[in-house]
Amino acid sequence: MRSLSRFLFRRPQLWINRYGIPLRQKCIHGFSSSSSQNNNNSNIKLKTIPLQNYQCNVDENDSKTNPTDFCLFSSVQPIFPNNQMNCQIKIGNLKRITKPLLYTIISPNNGEIFTIGIALSKQVEKSLNTELKVIEQRDVNGNILINDPMSNTFNLDIISKQKNYRYKIIKIEMTPDGIFAQGIPYKDRPLTQAEQQIDIKNEVQQISSLVFQIRKSAQIDRIEAFTDVKQTLLESSEKLTPTKIDELVYQVAAGLSKLQTNNLKLNTSQFVQQLLESQSYVERLFILRKQLENMSGVLDLVNKHFKESDSSLLKLHQQTLAKLATEYIRQNYLKDATTSSSYGGSTGSQSQVGEKQKQSVLVKKYQDRLSLIPDEASRDKVKKEIERFSLLDKQSSEFHKINSYLDEVFSIPFSKFTAVQWDVQYAKEVLNNEIEGLEKVKERIIEMISVNKLKNAGQKAKGFILLLNGPPGTGKTSIAKSIAKALKRNSRFISCAGVADSTFFKGHKRTYVDSMPGVFIRELIKSNTMNPVFILDELDKVSKHQAGGADPYYTLLEILNPEENHNFTDHYMDISVDFSHVIFILTSNDTLQMLEPLKNRLETIDIQAYIQEEKLQIANNFLVNKSIESNGIKQSMIKYDNETLIKIIKAWCYQESGVRELKRCLEKIARKHATNLLIANPNLCEKVDELNQIQFDPTIQSLDLTKDKNLELISQYLGPPIFDIQLEQRSIKKFPPGQVNILTVGGMIGHVLTVESCFDESEVEKKGQIIASGNIKLVLQESLKLAKINAYKYLNEEQKQSLSKKAIHMHFTEGATPKDGPSAGTAITTALISLVTNFTVPSNLAMTGEISLNGQVCKIGGLQQKLIAAKTLDIVDIILPYANLGDALNLPTQLLKGLNLYFVTDYQQIYDLIFDQQIGNVNYTINTIKNGIYETIQNRSKEQIQQSINC
Repeated sequence: MRSLSRFLFRRPQLWINRYGIPLRQKCIHGFSSSSSQNNNNSNIKLKTIPLQNYQCNVDENDSKTNPTDFCLFSSVQPIFPNNQMNCQIKIGNLKRITKPLLYTIISPNNGEIFTIGIALSKQVEKSLNTELKVIEQRDVNGNILINDPMSNTFNLDIISKQKNYRYKIIKIEMTPDGIFAQGIPYKDRPLTQAEQQIDIKNEVQQISSLVFQIRKSAQIDRIEAFTDVKQTLLESSEKLTPTKIDELVYQVAAGLSKLQTNNLKLNTSQFVQQLLESQSYVERLFILRKQLENMSGVLDLVNKHFKESDSSLLKLHQQTLAKLATEYIRQNYLKDATTSSSYGGSTGSQSQVGEKQKQSVLVKKYQDRLSLIPDEASRDKVKKEIERFSLLDKQSSEFHKINSYLDEVFSIPFSKFTAVQWDVQYAKEVLNNEIEGLEKVKERIIEMISVNKLKNAGQKAKGFILLLNGPPGTGKTSIAKSIAKALKRNSRFISCAGVADSTFFKGHKRTYVDSMPGVFIRELIKSNTMNPVFILDELDKVSKHQAGGADPYYTLLEILNPEENHNFTDHYMDISVDFSHVIFILTSNDTLQMLEPLKNRLETIDIQAYIQEEKLQIANNFLVNKSIESNGIKQSMIKYDNETLIKIIKAWCYQESGVRELKRCLEKIARKHATNLLIANPNLCEKVDELNQIQFDPTIQSLDLTKDKNLELISQYLGPPIFDIQLEQRSIKKFPPGQVNILTVGGMIGHVLTVESCFDESEVEKKGQIIASGNIKLVLQESLKLAKINAYKYLNEEQKQSLSKKAIHMHFTEGATPKDGPSAGTAITTALISLVTNFTVPSNLAMTGEISLNGQVCKIGGLQQKLIAAKTLDIVDIILPYANLGDALNLPTQLLKGLNLYFVTDYQQIYDLIFDQQIGNVNYTINTIKNGIYETIQNRSKEQIQQSINC
């Protein structure tokens, strides 16, 4: 059985991990320097002060005592009265010791010093002065550097004064020459009545017994404990005086502190300080006995658990030996016996020779394939692993690790390349057949293919890195797969959503159990070519923060850098692998969530939300047939026309950028129809071969949604069309003064909200202020302030006075949705002017634009999504910032048809377009896009422009 002290004093952490018993925690509770623990033993409250200029308030009793001047030294190492101890002392700029020395302990909790210190003997002062004289002589000779921090640091044997060694610090003075302090003697108080009745001799005997018990346990493992304690003190039968008791206490405490510090790595500063600050030798006995009892309690606990664990370990050891012996017999003797009976051989060495021959064949196979590795340094590294593998025995734990590693290395298709196909015409056909709409996106992809054809005509053509960014459901992943098909290359799909560990991309080091290569190496091996297409989906969903590890985004910087990825090193492989021929196509929904250095390395193609015409084409060419067939019925059994599909798009799918909701609606209609067929015909399709005859059965009627009488079925299948109700309300509604349409973007989808305003007479205390509601955030609140400033510029004095006498309440509809951003500035300003002037803004007019303090209309984002929302709600006239004119000209012509866009540079133009009823014939310039046709209106009167808008 192992000695318990070996685990207690030498390896406490191993004992914790193996048996789950918190020995270190128990030690901390038993011997802790925590003040909260020690306070349970006595009523002493330790006080600390910062090591800086300090002066305390002296009470009446202390003021009668003349303070003593000291030269102050501090350290974390505790010292004991009447015990010599070696300590490191830094003297700073001191040239000579002219005052007595006072030593204080630094608290481990806050770095401050305790208020009670120990005065050192004059012998220490003399030794230090001797050292200072040596330094002074060396400085004169120029043999040392004054700025050397270690030149004024000494290791001295220090000892306290024999009597009256405790002092209380009442003042600290920090000077360039050193730290000085004033202190008054700290003496014991008279014993209390309870303390006088205590049997001191019995307490000393208990302490002696505890010391012998701990010393015996420590000696088992050759650890000396309490060697400096005089045996005569522990066994003294003479009368115990306070001086003798203090000598015993401090000697035992010094031995206990040394044992805990050297072997258990505990800090005993506060335990020692409590002894120093106790004002009764009886109290010091109690503190010491409590510490020794805690040590004894820990020893009992350890001994109990080790008795139980040793028997379990012995039993487990015997079982393990038996299993190993059985396995050895089975693998060697039984196998050899079978071989000898079959072939006449009879030696176990024949089996070993066979295994060696297999290993030699494997080594030869690896060596033959070594030349496939193009990088010389990597080749040398793998060669060393092969040499190691050839020397290992099969029973070695490293054998299978190196074998698996070499298999992974030579699984990389170093010399295999797919034939390069840069056929532009074929790529056009594939993209047109598989991608509906998105003409600018397809045009950009064809340009990239054309450029790469000119640059890379050889078989080992360089790859490229492309980021497809856009709202969900817009076909980014489908486009990526279509690109791979157009290039006739093998594609591998890698989902990055939720990746929070960089080892997913770069693998684990081989030192870990069950380590493996990263996903890039694994997918490269599966593709069996060095120039596949890697599709990294949902790149913006990679976790940005990894506690205790590398950020996954920074790992991607290496492989997604065209200048560096020819030398990619996986943690598991630890060799260079060339990824420069791989085409990386990445998809994301929002580049704002991506790391900026990574974003700068990528060529981005923005995919905008689908317009209604594009959704219609996708439905006709892809979704209708796919949704019908996926639900087990024939295409001819459900018929759609354009009007029906547009109704579904507008009524149930208007709040999505892509076509996923449209696909779900069509699939739901197919499921409902399939269910109705089987309910009406229970015996339908009892045999598999009857399935193809359903469409020819005259008794089975198809669902013809091109007829008006069947359109009501759509509402029954999909539920009430909420959008139709909203559209109907907007078409018949006439806005009151103070209400304006705002174009916004939320969740990558365009919305048309309204801002409503009215005078709030209930808020008497907020006259002239704007009260806002509708879940608005900080930036939108700032837009309210800017809008109020700009609105005042267009009001007369009477209107300004009426506005200052009332509070205005502004509400933004859809209050459950948080709203923020600056693009509502022009609409808020218009709503304020409309309310004060009692002017009605048309309900088919909307606007968006940030407004500055001087009335400039600034650029906004999400233009296409906003125009889609406006067109869906039959809003015709839209006022936009002039800075977005270039964005509007790049939009699809089908989206711009039926819209009148007016581009303004400042709010004065908006005011003239909407409010000015007395427009004079002055030259005026404004840019418009009507029905997709760009027009610069120049040298026309404002009246003509106003008439154009009113129409």
